[in-house]
Amino acid sequence: MSLKEHFTQAYISRGNVYVSLNSSEGYKKSKRDYCRALHYDPTNLTAHTNLGIALQSYGKMNEAWKQFTAAIHIDEKCCSALEARSIVNLQMGHLFGAFCDINTAVNLNPTSTMLTNRGVIQQYMKDPTNAMSDFQQAIAADPKYSLAYFNAANLYFNMRIFEKALRYYDLAVIHSKDDEGAVLNRAIAKVLLKDYEGALVDFDAAIKLNPFAAHSYFNRGNLHLTMGQNALAEEDYRKALSLQPNDSSSYSQLAVALGRQFKKVEALDNYKLAIKLNER
Repeated sequence: MSLKEHFTQAYISRGNVYVSLNSSEGYKKSKRDYCRALHYDPTNLTAHTNLGIALQSYGKMNEAWKQFTAAIHIDEKCCSALEARSIVNLQMGHLFGAFCDINTAVNLNPTSTMLTNRGVIQQYMKDPTNAMSDFQQAIAADPKYSLAYFNAANLYFNMRIFEKALRYYDLAVIHSKDDEGAVLNRAIAKVLLKDYEGALVDFDAAIKLNPFAAHSYFNRGNLHLTMGQNALAEEDYRKALSLQPNDSSSYSQLAVALGRQFKKVEALDNYKLAIKLNER
């Protein structure tokens, strides 16, 4: 590095490695390297964009926005910066700005990823028709892009069209078998369609993919409760609380499971805890 300090790509590459460490120290070092790259080449689009992404990942939204904007000023057709700025705009609640940026990016490069991201933004803008149109275009552009199926499924789910939601969750899982979110949401859709055994299989699979997700145990506990499996429900709620100790909903549901097993004193204690947490 010292022999070629003007070799900006070396700084950018090392910065990328630091970012991948996903630590505060890595973030500081990556920021330093990206800034060095920009010192030697102030018009380097990759350095601006990657610095912005690093800043975004640590919650520095305004600073990230400035880096993406700098890249766009250098090259108004820089799709990576337009896409990244649209996401920051969305995170900051600037929906119109987010839509303008992603729409420009789609017009320049209508990939399945860009189309899906525009669809998500249109969902936030309460435009489900155009959101679904984007998801369908994304699927047409890349029939194996699981995220487009997943977002289409979520949209159908929100519209309470559970049969179609289930079909699209199936397709999302087919193209990404390790997608915990798709498996979990498919389980919930199956519950609503009263396919309890199928839902239980999916909850088990989601927990296997991520055994540290409290909401998966909570939802499986709810299913056990619905199926009259009160002891299993109790076990799941306790596991959920071990992962997320201050969740009032888990205490409330645990109280229900305990009450159905005639553990009245313990059930009452958990109800009290749930009420206390809700009052905070």
